[in-house]
Amino acid sequence: MKTLVQMPIPYGNVQDAVADRIRELVLSNSVKPGEWLRQDELAATLGVSTMPVREALRQLQTEGLVTFYPRRGVTVSEISTEEYQEIYRMREELELLACHWAAEHFERIPLDRLKTLFGEMETAAQKQDFERHMEVVREFFFLIFRASQKAHVLRVLSSLWDLSQRYRRYFSTHPDIVPARLANYRRVYCACEAQDPQALEQCIRDIFAFGKARLMPLLRDYDSQKQTR
Repeated sequence: MKTLVQMPIPYGNVQDAVADRIRELVLSNSVKPGEWLRQDELAATLGVSTMPVREALRQLQTEGLVTFYPRRGVTVSEISTEEYQEIYRMREELELLACHWAAEHFERIPLDRLKTLFGEMETAAQKQDFERHMEVVREFFFLIFRASQKAHVLRVLSSLWDLSQRYRRYFSTHPDIVPARLANYRRVYCACEAQDPQALEQCIRDIFAFGKARLMPLLRDYDSQKQTR
C-alpha cells in the first residue's frame, strides 16, 4: 500500500471513525481496487492501535469495500461487471418504486432545494470536482426518494448507493459521462416541477438504460485489463 498522509483520529467512537477514514480512502480512489491494505500502516497513519483498524476493516467487508484473504491480508475489493449489474438492477427497481410513491405526493418535494442542488451539480461538473458532484447527486435524488416516506426502501437504497459509490467514482473520470448524466438529471427536475409521474419514472428508466449502454462497456474493458494484469 502506498504511503498515506497522516490522518489522526481526533475523538469519538474510534472504530466508527477509523471505518469512516478508510471508507473515504477507498471511495475517493486514494487506494485502488486490488491494492493491499496493511493494518499496521493504517494504524500508524490514523494514530490508533491495530485492533480498531481490524474491526473497521471487518465492517467494511460487510459493505463490500474490502476483501479478506486468509493468512495473506486485506485488499480493496475489485469492481466488476457482475457486481455492477447486481447492484444497479436492485437500485433501478427500488428507485422506480420510491419515485412511484413519491409521485403520489409531489408536494413533499422541495423544488427550490432541488433546483439549487442541480445548480450545484453543474458547478461541480464545470470545476471537475468529482467528489462534490457525487455528493450533490446523492442529495438530489434522496430528496425525491424521501418524499415516498417509505423507511425500509430508503434504508436499502442508501446501502445500495454506498455500494455503488466506487462505480460512480470510476465512471466520473470519463469526460463524456458527466454531461450526459446532467442532461438526465435536468429531466428529473423538470418532471418533478411538472408533477408528471410518468415522466419521472421514464427518467429513472433512461438513467439506468444509459448505464447499460454506455457504462457497461467501460466495465467490460476494465475486467479485460484486470485479467491481463
